[in-house]
Amino acid sequence: MRRLRLRNFAFALILVALPIGASAATSAPTATAPATSAPTALSPKRLAFARSLFAGVQAGKLDSALFDARMNELLKPVVLAGLAKQLQPFGAPVTILDAADHVTTSYRSTDYLFRFADGKSMIMRVTIDTKGKIAGLFFPNGF
Repeated sequence: MRRLRLRNFAFALILVALPIGASAATSAPTATAPATSAPTALSPKRLAFARSLFAGVQAGKLDSALFDARMNELLKPVVLAGLAKQLQPFGAPVTILDAADHVTTSYRSTDYLFRFADGKSMIMRVTIDTKGKIAGLFFPNGF
């Protein structure tokens, strides 16, 4: 198993938000709805949510009421500070699109495609549980 460097620790913690007893080799649940094929415009409500969540991560300050208990455990101040430091150089996104949606009986995951003024882009995957809480926050392509 590869060792993670300390600067990647915060990123790894969020990516490895697995239920107790699960392993990285556990297969993902089968999606009940196909992923969208091309990035699409978001509704004003979803756009505001994605923009606010990304801005909160960039600032290192998130509303714990939005997250489930496990994510609140993982998103300690030191972790948020590390994420903020890595995301701040990107600045505010110029556009945010819905790149993919995956729905299972327990979760809905949305890939938000962020495009920035310098031409860079990134995906932020947000997984919402059946109670409406954020159960996963991922940056699958890195920073």
